[in-house]
Amino acid sequence: MKADTNQNTPLISLTDYNKLANNLVLDLKRLRSFSERLNIQQSLTAIDDVLEKIENKTFWVAVVGEFKRGKSTFINALLGQEILPSDIEPCSATINRVTYSLNSYVEVEFKDGRKERVEIDQLSEYVTKLTPEAEATAANVKEAVVYYPAPYCRNNVDIIDTPGLNDDPSMTGVTLSVLPKVDAAILVIMAQSPVSEVERDFLENKLLTNDLGRVIFVVTGIDRCNRPGDADKVIASVRKRIKEYVLERAAQQWGEDSAEYEVYLKKIGEPKVFGLSAYQALEAKDNNDDELLAKSRFQEFEKALEQFLARERGAIELQVPLNRVIASAGEILSTINIQENALKMKLEDFEKTYETSIQEISELRRRKKEEMQLIDRAAENVRYNVRPLLNKLEEELKQTAIQVIDSTTITAKEVSNKKALTEKLGRKVSNSLQNTGQKLADKIQTEIQKGLAEEIDRLQDFANSVVTVLNRIEMQFVDVEADAKRKRSAGGEAIAAALAVFTGFGGIWAGFRIAGVKGAAVGAVGSFGTAFGAGILAASIGLPITWPALVAIGVVSIFTGGWLTRLVFGGEQVEAFKENYKAAILQEIEKQMKSNPINQKVEDHISASFDHLKQTLSQEVEALLDNTQNTLTELNQKRQRNEALTEAEQKELDEMRAETERILGSAQRRSQELVEIMSV
Repeated sequence: MKADTNQNTPLISLTDYNKLANNLVLDLKRLRSFSERLNIQQSLTAIDDVLEKIENKTFWVAVVGEFKRGKSTFINALLGQEILPSDIEPCSATINRVTYSLNSYVEVEFKDGRKERVEIDQLSEYVTKLTPEAEATAANVKEAVVYYPAPYCRNNVDIIDTPGLNDDPSMTGVTLSVLPKVDAAILVIMAQSPVSEVERDFLENKLLTNDLGRVIFVVTGIDRCNRPGDADKVIASVRKRIKEYVLERAAQQWGEDSAEYEVYLKKIGEPKVFGLSAYQALEAKDNNDDELLAKSRFQEFEKALEQFLARERGAIELQVPLNRVIASAGEILSTINIQENALKMKLEDFEKTYETSIQEISELRRRKKEEMQLIDRAAENVRYNVRPLLNKLEEELKQTAIQVIDSTTITAKEVSNKKALTEKLGRKVSNSLQNTGQKLADKIQTEIQKGLAEEIDRLQDFANSVVTVLNRIEMQFVDVEADAKRKRSAGGEAIAAALAVFTGFGGIWAGFRIAGVKGAAVGAVGSFGTAFGAGILAASIGLPITWPALVAIGVVSIFTGGWLTRLVFGGEQVEAFKENYKAAILQEIEKQMKSNPINQKVEDHISASFDHLKQTLSQEVEALLDNTQNTLTELNQKRQRNEALTEAEQKELDEMRAETERILGSAQRRSQELVEIMSV
């Protein structure tokens, strides 16, 4: 069965994404059967790895927001059914994940690892605080997975319902913990109280420090706006305020006169803000009321979310299987060319060419070892550049705390209520410490991104050497009278495409380079993409996307809520209070930094990043070299036995070549289309 990958369906919806993904699966399975027939063993493993990833891909969409902001109603409207407990029911610090299933039920996972299957109408007994019994149960729940035939989830989308953002650090902490895993985060804001203080803090100190491109803002409750035009005014106001927060943070980060600030402004674009009525949308879907659904403005949001997931997240995901199709197709064409032509050569010519080819392959393996050592040096260079930043983290945190305390005006009346004053100061100091930590995290992330990018650039020379040698080996076995097009397609072009898998210079790397204002640029602003973020470089070599930077997670976890608002010390006068509070803060900063080895975590992260690059490079190069050497060895054995291709074998090779060339051409066209999508 041929996969229909020749179609030019634009990738604008999740249906399009799934269609292309399914076609790629069919093509990969077809190439796998060819690789098995031709004994290209290394290609089999690589194809199997990619098949597993693409067949298990799920888009995660997290919905975040303050308590009683209409989050659950919004999610239920997105799902088309009232599945989750409503916002009026006080919820616990648990994650609710909705995934597609023909059968409706809930699987509750407890913190001790136990799992329990319950009915959907029992969900509130496990994730709310409606009764003392429910609250006690919910305290031990890690996650509730809701299996339901929701139409929206049919497209491999999981909806994540997070705890409300409020003064409870545990709830906010759970929400922050899920953000690195999601493809999109939706912040739900009420039209009647847009951008509260808690929401602003979450924006400035959590979301805007990370990849804003994954954040979609929903202003719900527009049906409650009294006068015509009020809803549009609220939406415009929210968009303006978010943009102001972005600009303010960028100015603090780099300074308004810096080149980095100008690049950031171009990259950030306009925040994605949608006004809608989740209540009207849910009612409309329940009653099949198209007029009410249009009035709710919900369809506009759904369309935009689908395009975002398919075009801006799916495009990245699809480049991995596309590169593997191109790589494996090139290996197959090369093997076919060598196999059919080597058996036609004179034995003396074959043996001479065989010995020369084996020597060249050995030389490439020797050079590969040198490249591994150079990557290790690059990693050490990144560590060297990062260590001074880490070494001054504690001192910078202390100076930040001192400045906040000294600049805060405190009255004698406030000192009389130490608990309230401590909580007030704790929040101010916490936010400032997080900002300081995030600035350092951004610099560290930039160094890592820059180091990886420079290594990938440098490896292009090695990639060219591999291309040249393997192309030369292949051409030595191809009949000089062979069709020129066949020689070209099976030579350097196809092998170069294969090398895209380990160098990143295929579609995904081209997208990274071309994306410009939307992609993550290498250099000082490498960690601030909008559509793809810094993770696009990591994705190009198969690294997990880190969001936010690893060191930022450490700092935020230390200074979010908690001990800062519970310090106990003496001092009744204002100045005495400040000095005692300052001493307690500095002592706690030292304690927290010692008990949270951020330095080691960053060093481990750097090692893991460059080790993964080494592993990917080694695997892909060895696959190419092994495939070529194994083919030559097998042919050498046949030549010693004076074997020749039968008519049936030649026909089979011709059919494999034709099908492989079709698959390769289709994949190359689609890869270029995705690059163009990412550069829009």
